[in-house]
Parts: sequence; C-alpha cells; structure tokens
Amino acid sequence: MKLKKLIHVLMIALLMGAFAIPAMSGPAVASDEIKIGTLFVMTGKLGGYGKSGWQAVQLAVDEINASGGIMGRKVVAFNEDTKAKPEIGVQITKKYILKEKVDFILGPTASSVGLAVSDVCRQYKKIMVSTQSATDVMTGPQFHRYVFQVLSNALQHARSGASLMADLPYKKWMGLGPDYSYGHSSWDSFQKKIQELRPDVTIVGALFPKLMTADYTPYINKIIEAKPDAVWCPLWGGDAVTFIKQALPFGVFDKIKFVFPVGASMEVLVPVGKAMPEDIYMSARYFFTSPNSPMNRKFVKDYYARFKEYPSYMAEESYAGVYFLKAAVERAGTTDTEKIIDNIEKFPLAWETPEGWKIMGPGDHLVIEDVVWGKTTYSEKYGFAILKNLISIQAEEIGRTPEEIKAIRDNYEKKNK
Repeated sequence: MKLKKLIHVLMIALLMGAFAIPAMSGPAVASDEIKIGTLFVMTGKLGGYGKSGWQAVQLAVDEINASGGIMGRKVVAFNEDTKAKPEIGVQITKKYILKEKVDFILGPTASSVGLAVSDVCRQYKKIMVSTQSATDVMTGPQFHRYVFQVLSNALQHARSGASLMADLPYKKWMGLGPDYSYGHSSWDSFQKKIQELRPDVTIVGALFPKLMTADYTPYINKIIEAKPDAVWCPLWGGDAVTFIKQALPFGVFDKIKFVFPVGASMEVLVPVGKAMPEDIYMSARYFFTSPNSPMNRKFVKDYYARFKEYPSYMAEESYAGVYFLKAAVERAGTTDTEKIIDNIEKFPLAWETPEGWKIMGPGDHLVIEDVVWGKTTYSEKYGFAILKNLISIQAEEIGRTPEEIKAIRDNYEKKNK
C-alpha cells in the first residue's frame, strides 16, 4: 500500500511541476558541524509534547552521527523551552541564528509560536522545519520560501475527519477547540468540508477556550445545552486531558460522539489511562503500533529502550524532521539554504520514516501523507487506551489541490515583487 501510495503521489507531483531523478550526494566535504536549533514547549501542561520531540531529535542525531553524520559532518542539536510563548520563541530563534549560527530551525510546539518563529526565519532566510506546529496558515496564507511542514496540518486533519464522518449518521455538529490559529483553522476547515460532503449537516455552535484553560465546566454545560450529535474537538495535550477528565462526570461521552483530530498522543492517552471512554474517534499523525515495518519496529524498540516510554506522534514527527534535513542536504549536496530549497521545489523529495514514506510537496512545502484514524479502546497490555479499527485516509483526498497551491504561490509572488 505504501509503495502504491508513493507512486500515486509522485504522479500527482509530476502534474504539479517538473520532476527529475534525484541528484546523487556529493562527496564528504568539510568536517565542521551541521547545527540544528530546536525549540519546544518543555514545561507546563503542554510540556510532554516538547519532551517527546526533543528526545526523538536526540535519538535521530545520535543515529546519524553513529553512521558518519551528514556528508561526513557531525550533527549538533540545541534545544530551549519556549514556554508556549511566541515572544520567547522569537528570542530563542534570533539567538540561534545570530549567536549559535545554526544551519536550520526545527520545532516549534504550538502554532502561535510556530508562526512567530516562521516569520523570523523568513526575515533571516533560514530554513524552518515545522514538526509540531500544525496550523495550515503556515503553508497557506503565510507561506514563504523558507518554511516546511513535515507533519500533516490542520487542513489535512480536518479534511480527513470530515471524509470519515461523512459516512456516519451525525447531522448536528459543534466545535470545541483552542482559541488560537490551530483551533480556528481546524474547525473552519472541518466545517467547510463536512458541509460540502453532507449538505444535510447543521452547525449548532462553536466554542474556543483559551489555551491551557483550567476549568472547562462552562463549555461542557454549553455543549449539553446545544445537544449536538457530535463535537469536532481539536483540543490537544494537557488541555485534552483536562477536558476529558472534567467531562466524564457529566456523561457527555455516552450521549454525544466526540471526534479528536490528533488526539491519539501518548501525552493524552497515558494520563487519562483507564478512564478514557471507549469508541472516541481520534486521529494520529503516527501511532506507534503501525505500520508493522522493520523501520518502525526498530524506532519503537530503540525509543522505548532509551526513554522508557512509547513514542508519541510528536516524537516520530520530530525524528522524521531531522531525517528530512538529512535527505534534503544529501540530495542537494550542500547545506546552502537557497540551493536546498531550489532542489526541493524542482522535484518532490521523498524520505522514509517510521510511519512510512513522506513526500515534501514542492509547491506549498506541506508534506504529502495519509492521516490515520481509529477508535479508542483500553489495552491491558499497555495500560492505556490505544486505537482500534485503524483506517488511513489517503493523502490525495486531503491535501491541497493544484489550484489551491497555485493560489498560494501567486499570493507569495505578489507579496514579494
């Protein structure tokens, strides 16, 4: 299936632009270091995402260095805590670029931070690899040449969820998401797609609590009053944990179907544990039990052996982000920013990851990949809920169309004349 998908997506890429056989890596050059500046949320309710991301970066860097580095050069990674604050993310990024002289920026947790960091990278013409910021604004209205999203974003999550939900009997929908770019773009995209696929659907409201809300009771009561059939709920991390635990006594999960895009993370499943309601729909950019491939089995084994926990999708995406840089540098034969970007935009870059093959879209710099969905079920083996009835919504169904990508590029070119 993965090979078939790869061939299919590359054919789509051919229709979108020029394609050529990848260039061979050049010979090992200087022995100086390749520096990656990472910035994640490391503390507070959302800190688990940053912790898993940084752990995975360390694992990837150590693997690469053990095998000779990138073109003979040692890889070094730095990390600092953004505390989920855009202004701190900007300060760290400027320090990385101006003082540490990093070659690449990777991370950031939270789309509000990611958008701020992306703007700094645009100003300084430094490649930013987004492994945790998932707003589609980043590679949409605020697209620029120096940003790459190697994880599926809010648009892809929403379109995949709408595709899945369109075949189910839920007609009255409500939204509950964090009050910042990711939450709003997720709900807007889902609402648009579900109504396109199901004209009989009605929207009965949308709620947007602040990030890291402590008390969700007022929102739970409003959901009960609205009586939706289902709720699209892009809460994540500690916010999803708090909401689920506070909603349980109200019995809402017995009466209303909840759908959590990218809810199936270790940072949610493990803290909720056995209390996780059965049959909640959740998606994951990656779930450690799939695929049953040699690369994924090795990744899960090595990650667990080193960190004594299973890798979350934020871990795998950050790991994949480091390997994206390796593939990009080796194919371009250089760490030169402009040459790397030119190389990727000339023809799609495919690289293998634990979740399977990823392909970087040359037009909008958004990864082309499937999104996995399943239903929660408690596992005695793991001690927390996992996903059952896994289904992959195919990349070609949920990505941007050639027309959408052209509009993004036209807008970018217009702004940069």
